[in-house]
Amino acid sequence: MIKFIKHYFVPHKGNNHRSKIIHNSSLLVLVVLLLFTSWLSILVNKTNPEILGISYSMSDQELLLLVNQERIEKGLSPLKMNAKLTEAAKGKANHMMQNNYWAHFAPDGTTPWKFIISSGYDYMYAGENLAKGFVNSSDAVDAWMDSPTHRDNILSNQYSDVGFAIVEGNLQGEDTVLVVEIFGYEKSQYLAKADLDLVESTSSEESDLTGSDSDANKAVDVPLLGVNSDKSTDNSGKFQINISEAKPIVDLLTSAKTFSFVLLSVLLIAFIIDFLVIAKKRIPRLVGNNLDHILLLSVFIVFIFIYNMGRII
Repeated sequence: MIKFIKHYFVPHKGNNHRSKIIHNSSLLVLVVLLLFTSWLSILVNKTNPEILGISYSMSDQELLLLVNQERIEKGLSPLKMNAKLTEAAKGKANHMMQNNYWAHFAPDGTTPWKFIISSGYDYMYAGENLAKGFVNSSDAVDAWMDSPTHRDNILSNQYSDVGFAIVEGNLQGEDTVLVVEIFGYEKSQYLAKADLDLVESTSSEESDLTGSDSDANKAVDVPLLGVNSDKSTDNSGKFQINISEAKPIVDLLTSAKTFSFVLLSVLLIAFIIDFLVIAKKRIPRLVGNNLDHILLLSVFIVFIFIYNMGRII
């Protein structure tokens, strides 16, 4: 074992003063191995997704709770889950999967508003947030909150309802999870609020403002977070929660990142040892700049650590 490690990682006369693992022949074998494992993982993922696939766990209830926490912290009313907007969100997610695009507006000109109108939601105001590649609800909402335009949607006081869709599939050659968030405010709510404001304005002129209980101290009924205004339930009387999750035996993303990290780390160690030994023994070398290789591999390793599959638009 010691001889093997020395031969592959320590430059000496037996390996022509260059670590065997960084010889061209060894690097070729590693590249072929990498390509083969990539092909094998794709094949297994397609034929047996329960063995090798994307591991994720998300739910519309978690998304709603996290979004409403952000709104409440800013003094805004919580959003209510709306069945029509949920239907619109599912329609948009499926349309992106079926037509292989990732955008608010489809290549064929289909707008986000088409799905809202098709669901029967007569909106006064509407908005849309999209996310893909996230494996849990918290990361998706955090990404939206870190983006000014997406945060504006979440914290807008023009919206009262929201719908979510979580759909897994292959988009543009990549296995991923799509999250669609659609906000809305119905025209009927707008008109009802206008009538209520008119009534309150009229009654306030006739009311006695010296009463013992001010409006600020009165209890206000706030919709329960995550509960639809129509309070649709299943047969058991419990509120339905749409949970989307996949738990394959081997997580494809984690496995790929781990494999890449190990492979690059081994090569980095080999180049560092090679560089130190050659520098110490002052062995002349006409080809190969180890410092460049060390820098490049270090950048790749850092990229693996910070790379996040999640994207928002």
